[in-house]
Amino acid sequence: MEIDYINGLKTDEKFGMSKYQSEIHSRLSDIKLNRIEYPNVSRIPGINKVVEWFAYPFIVKKKVDKNNVKNITRQDLAFLLELTGLEKTIVTCHDIIPIAYYNTQNPLWKLNAKGLRKAERIITVSEFSKQDISKYIKYPEENIEIIPPAVDHNLYYPDRSKECLLKYNIGDGEKVILYVGAEEPRKNIQFLINSFSKLKNKISNIKLLKVGTPNYLFVRKRLLKQIEVLNLQNDVIFTGYVSESELAEIYNAVDLFVFPSLYEGFGMPPLEAMACGTPVITSNTSSLPEVVGDAAIVVDPYDVNKFAEEMYELLMNDDLKEEMIRKGLKRSKMFSWDTSAKKTLKVYKEL
Repeated sequence: MEIDYINGLKTDEKFGMSKYQSEIHSRLSDIKLNRIEYPNVSRIPGINKVVEWFAYPFIVKKKVDKNNVKNITRQDLAFLLELTGLEKTIVTCHDIIPIAYYNTQNPLWKLNAKGLRKAERIITVSEFSKQDISKYIKYPEENIEIIPPAVDHNLYYPDRSKECLLKYNIGDGEKVILYVGAEEPRKNIQFLINSFSKLKNKISNIKLLKVGTPNYLFVRKRLLKQIEVLNLQNDVIFTGYVSESELAEIYNAVDLFVFPSLYEGFGMPPLEAMACGTPVITSNTSSLPEVVGDAAIVVDPYDVNKFAEEMYELLMNDDLKEEMIRKGLKRSKMFSWDTSAKKTLKVYKEL
């Protein structure tokens, strides 16, 4: 079987949605992918998006095979269905954050919503996202298949060592809290820094490590100003993008993983942290309780004091820490890329 794989920008970086597609299709040995992507033409923010909006529809129309099933791999590419008239289409829709959370009036996202309605099937990642798609897009639930992300246990597993932290000038005697992800407002990083500042008053030898690129430059500037005001310049460390192998090492090196996001379609980092034997604190909002079950501490992501209290308790209470590690390891094994690949193949064959 050949699939027209409509994947947007060609890149070797793996994060979030691209990791999801890569993990699933690496397990579909009988599927041939007709990759339809556009080249990375500029490092200037926004230029590639212009290519995506104005040139990519013509690239797609030229390269698709009318007999193939078409898999559009991201929700923000759904506008292609409105512009190209493709048939036998599946859209992998991880979330509809611009519509459901930000209430956007962006014309392009109105096109995306129309495109999603034209898809013959939608694959999404959680029951929460399925309900949002049904509610906001008015798409029939019976045509939505839930295929969750998972964890590569050959990469993410307990191998506890702090050695990788030396490059960030973090010593063996310091406790480390980790956050992995973007910096857009819904990720709630300003809240996390405020909560960390309160924790710092109780535990002096502690660092906050933030992994991920500064994808919202105005937010990074605001975060740096906040860090300066709170006098945390030596305590909050930004790593930038790291490879998956280095990320696994970092998960294993830290004492606690935190994920205070206000809205997630799924949220893979908490599971990856659990798989490495790191206890997790996350938000009690959106899909996150569905993802972590009882294997993480879930907290109101608007309560700075409570979040700080829970971080302190989990860091200082060895019995609680061991319990959450045990539950986290068990929880992470419930999500299998092999299972998700089989479900994806089933949707392809049905279409």
